[in-house]
Amino acid sequence: MKTGNWSWLERIAAVWVAAAGVVGLSAAALAQAPTPAPMTWDQSRSVYNRRVHPREPAENVNWEARVTALLKEEPGDVVITAVGDMIFNKQISNLAEPYHQQLFRIMQEADIAYGNLEFSLNDRPELQRPFYNFRAPREFRWEVAAIGINLVSLANNHALDFGPEGLKECLRALDLTQITHAGAGATLAEAHEPGTISVQSQKTKFALLSYMRYWTQKYRCKDPDGPCLATINPAEILIAREGKVEEVEGPLASDVEAMEDDIVLANRHNDVLIVSLHNHDVSHHRVYGIQENIPPTEEIMYRRAIDAGADMVIGSGPHVLRGIEIYKGKPIFYSLADFIYQYRTPDKIPVDLIHQRDTEIARPTNVSVWDRRDTPQTMEGILVRMTLNAEKLKRIEFIPISIDDEGPLYGVPRFASAARCKEMIGRVERLSKPYGTTIVNKGWYAEVKF
Repeated sequence: MKTGNWSWLERIAAVWVAAAGVVGLSAAALAQAPTPAPMTWDQSRSVYNRRVHPREPAENVNWEARVTALLKEEPGDVVITAVGDMIFNKQISNLAEPYHQQLFRIMQEADIAYGNLEFSLNDRPELQRPFYNFRAPREFRWEVAAIGINLVSLANNHALDFGPEGLKECLRALDLTQITHAGAGATLAEAHEPGTISVQSQKTKFALLSYMRYWTQKYRCKDPDGPCLATINPAEILIAREGKVEEVEGPLASDVEAMEDDIVLANRHNDVLIVSLHNHDVSHHRVYGIQENIPPTEEIMYRRAIDAGADMVIGSGPHVLRGIEIYKGKPIFYSLADFIYQYRTPDKIPVDLIHQRDTEIARPTNVSVWDRRDTPQTMEGILVRMTLNAEKLKRIEFIPISIDDEGPLYGVPRFASAARCKEMIGRVERLSKPYGTTIVNKGWYAEVKF
C-alpha cells in the first residue's frame, strides 16, 4: 500500500476499496447462513377450502336451450345487461358447467354488459392500504372481458384500496382492454366525466356516469388535481319530533346538484345515459341486519338522477337485493346485490381466522368460527337484461343467480335453483310493491312491466 502524502482522490479511493472488502466478506458470510423457512398456515378447515354442506343436487335443465330462447332479438334491438358488485380474483370463464357458461353467455352476447368493479387491477401489492385484498394483476383484465363485461363503474369504496398509483394502473388496464369506465379518474374532473360506448351498426351513443354514496366523508377527493372518485357525501340535520331532537342523515345537496349538472352535460352529447350509484347508507356491520329496504332519504338521489335526464339508474353497494321502481317511465334498480363475490380467499389473505371474525359475518350460536358464512341474501343477486329499440326501452327481464358460499368455487355465480329462483323473484316483488312495480314470474327469470 502506498504510504506518504496522498491526494484527496487517493484517500477516497482507498476508503471505497476497504468498504468493498468488508461488504464482500459480509455477503459471503450471509450466503452460508441458513435461509428461514417460509411461514405456512393450515387453511384446510376453512369453509372456503372445503365443503361443509353437500352440494345442491344438479337439476335436469337444458340451460343452452333456455338461454337461446331468451336471447332472441328483432332488427334494431340493443341489449344491455347489468349486474351488481364484482369482487373478482380467480378465473371463472373456463368453468365448463352449463349453469356457469350459459350465464356468462347472456352477458357475452349483449351489446353492453355493465358491472360494478369493486376491486383493483394493478401490479402493486405493496400499496395495499386496508385489510381486504381486493386486487388482481393487470393481466386479469382479460378475464373481466372474457365473461362479457365491457362497461364498469369505479366509484366505490375499494377503488382506492391501493392508493392513487393503484387506481391509475387500474384505469390504464381497463383502457387497454377497451372496457369503458366511469366514476374515477386521474383528476376530479375526469371522475365526473361520462364513459362513452358505442354499439355495432348503431348511431345511438351510450354513456355511463358513476357515483359513490358513503356514510362518512372518507372518500371525498382531497386533491382535485390527483386521482379521485365521484362521490355524493353525507349530510346531517337536526329535527324536532314529538318533543325530541333527532339527527337525520341524507345525501349532501350540493353533491346531488353536481350529479345533476353532470347528467345535463352528458345528455348533450349522448343519447342513452346510465347512472350508477354505489350506495352505503350505513355500515355492513350485522348489527344493522339485512339492509334490503332503502331509506327514504336515499331514494332522493336515484329519482333526482332520472329527473335530470338519466334513462336508467343502477344501484349497488348494500350487497343484498332491493326493490325496482319504474319512475316516470324509467327503471331504477335500487340494488342488484352481488354477482361475483370472491372476497374471502385464504390464498390471498392467509389468516382466514381473522376473516371469520369479521363483523360483517353473521354469528349464530354454537357454530364453529370455521363454519361461519355470509347470509344467503348476500350470496345472491340478479342479472338484469334490458332491450332497447330506436332508443326506447321495450323490455326488462331479470335472472336470479346464486353464489357458492363454500369450497373451491367460493364467490362464483350460477343460475339459481328452481326453489331459490322462486323465492328470490317473490322477494324482489315484495320489495318492489311499495313502488307499484309489476313483476311477472316466467319460471327461471322474471319480467318487469312498465
